[in-house]
Formats: sequence, structure tokens, C-alpha cells
Amino acid sequence: MRTLLLASALVVAISAPALACRGTAEFPQARAQLEQSNILTERKTELMEQLSRGQSLHEQGHRQGDMGKLAESLRILDAILAELGR
Repeated sequence: MRTLLLASALVVAISAPALACRGTAEFPQARAQLEQSNILTERKTELMEQLSRGQSLHEQGHRQGDMGKLAESLRILDAILAELGR
């Protein structure tokens, strides 16, 4: 019983940072906002590509525990959100 409780606590402790990460929720929100924006098609395509790259980096960062990739992905997200005026 004690082992089960310790294992459960460990799982929660390890997964908590990923669940609390703002990028997990904000990348899909940014994509939806970008799709609905009035930005010119060419620029929208560029931003969508950057957003996809950022989200990919974000997912890799979580899988690999790489804080550098997570930070870079959030910089990309913040730049896109700034351009969208959010």
C-alpha cells in the first residue's frame, strides 16, 4: 500500500509541470485566433508555420525535459500573440 501511494505521488509530481504549462493550452488557442484573424493570407501562412514549429518544439521539450526547447517555443508563441494583439 505504501509503495502504491509513493508511486502515485511520484506520478503526480512528475506530470504536474506539464499540466500547468501555459503552452499546452495557449498553442491551440493561438491557432484558433490566428485562423479567425484578418491578417493577410501570406503573413497568416508564415505565422501558422511558426506556430506549428513552436508547438512541435514545445512537445519535444516536454518529452525530453529540455527547458531550452520549452523556452524557445514560448518565445515563438509570445511573438505570435503580440502580433495578434493579445
